[in-house]
Amino acid sequence: MEKIFPRDVDKSSKQLPLPLDNAKRMRPQGLGGMRILSRYIGREFLKLLALWVFSFFMIFFVVELFERINAIIVNKAPLYLILEYFLYTIPLFLTQTLPFATLLAALITLGVLARNNEVVAMKAHGVSTYRIMFPLLVLAATVTAFIFLCNETIVPYAARKASYIWSVKVKKEEERAFFQLNKIWYRGENAIYNIRLLEPKKNILQGVTIYYFDEAFNLRQRVDAREAHWNGNRWTFYQVAMRDFLPGGEVRTEIYDERDIPIPERPEDFKKGMQDPNAMTYGELKEYVERLRSDGYDPTRYVVDLHKKVSFPFLTLIMILMGSPLALAASHGRGGGIAQGVGISVGIGFIYWVAFAISVAMGYAGTFPPFIAAWAPNLFFGLIGGFILESIHQ
Repeated sequence: MEKIFPRDVDKSSKQLPLPLDNAKRMRPQGLGGMRILSRYIGREFLKLLALWVFSFFMIFFVVELFERINAIIVNKAPLYLILEYFLYTIPLFLTQTLPFATLLAALITLGVLARNNEVVAMKAHGVSTYRIMFPLLVLAATVTAFIFLCNETIVPYAARKASYIWSVKVKKEEERAFFQLNKIWYRGENAIYNIRLLEPKKNILQGVTIYYFDEAFNLRQRVDAREAHWNGNRWTFYQVAMRDFLPGGEVRTEIYDERDIPIPERPEDFKKGMQDPNAMTYGELKEYVERLRSDGYDPTRYVVDLHKKVSFPFLTLIMILMGSPLALAASHGRGGGIAQGVGISVGIGFIYWVAFAISVAMGYAGTFPPFIAAWAPNLFFGLIGGFILESIHQ
């Protein structure tokens, strides 16, 4: 019988598969191996993130253009103004869509890895579920910080600039209303309106002062009212003080609990001077809330918006925390894929947005405290994501 020498065994052994018991020995060793794995997953994720952000922007551009094309044609707006307007809408659009784009990119990344059996290979070599998700969570946290930074720096300025370009330069509307010193100012024909707070859905003005001038711009009357309600065709003012400035320097004052005052402006006119919370930094919005409180007005709506400014950026991290375990769980036993990732992303995104909209609406109505209204969806979905992650890790 022919002997088999050790060198033959060594040569032939290279063709033999390793036992399953030795699979753990093949896992990435030390920080170097982990970094290679993180870079690989992160690189695939960033490619898909860029693709989805670009795709969303193209959809937004087409939809926005079709909605505004009539005004563009009627006002014969030049091309450079249209491009300038869309340029200033990009920061707000980016911060609003990044969470969903991040979710799509993460789930499709995991789906492709599962389809190619790379998730199975990683786990066979001792890579835990936590370790697979780690680079995605780090990148999601980076996106969260980026959104918050943009909301505090670029977005407020860009939002105000976009609104000004569209209303004044494109539509050629006279800039009668503006927000300054935390108040709405509106210039009428012979009057200037100073409004402390406007409730857009109820069409209620609070803290109203009207200055009436003559043709020589001399103040002839001042009207102060606690509130003004729009009933569909006229304004009714409450707790009214009317002061007439007579030619001799005398002031005549009349007090009314309720009085209809005929002014030509409608609620839509004053709403043009409202400051969108997206166009305010956290500090500006906080200062506005404090001034409303000090003046005795209810700032509940803006307090909810204040908490939203902090809670919304964390949406990116929460969606990854919830969506990634679902994608990994769905990949067990069969390959994942793009369709699977898109399906899970759409489902999670829709459910979250419905829950978030309901919670915020209840906060605006005063049913939920502002902090709970802004943070409850994040807490709820975050706990669900943590539970799913723990269950598939076991």
